[in-house]
Amino acid sequence: MTASASISEENEIRASIYWWFATVFTKELDKQQLAAYREGEGAELLEHLADTPELSSAVSMINNSLAKLSVYQHPELELAADFCQQFLSDSKVGAPPYASVYLSANKLMFQEPHEKMRALLVSQGLQVDPKFNEPADHLAIQLDYLGNLILREAPAQQQADFINQHLLAWLPQWLDALRKVSKGGFYQGFAELLVGYLHLELAEL
Repeated sequence: MTASASISEENEIRASIYWWFATVFTKELDKQQLAAYREGEGAELLEHLADTPELSSAVSMINNSLAKLSVYQHPELELAADFCQQFLSDSKVGAPPYASVYLSANKLMFQEPHEKMRALLVSQGLQVDPKFNEPADHLAIQLDYLGNLILREAPAQQQADFINQHLLAWLPQWLDALRKVSKGGFYQGFAELLVGYLHLELAEL
């Protein structure tokens, strides 16, 4: 394998991890997706990430939550209720996953972060899937965009700037909000895992 091929393979893996994170925060997981976190590809990826000391506690939180969910006849419905309460509520009772809510003075949606993300998407010839009717600064869209940057082998500095300016600029505040409303720990665990992973990525870029 050539050096360039190796780099491309690494980028493909990195992009897929960000797309994987994006799916977690896009919509409620169905029965099959949830099962994959107990004994499928999702479980294997979590096990792999847990080998990194900085990420192990977040993976433990996710696995502990999965264990608690397993006692329910329909665990996917319990998790769906958590998703709705945490991400589909306003900032007074939930932790909506939009950059504008945390970076605007009045905690409103469709503010400057939304416009900046729209401009970035256009600059890369990308657009939000019409089926995903969300503002451009939704966390899942930002993660999807980062995956595309990586797959296109954008310069490391460009990737680092995006992580700093468009993700870590608000994710710590979002994580704090999520900690206050989190019940089962599944989504909080994934949020902790994402923030930890982003910091590790920055150290490598």
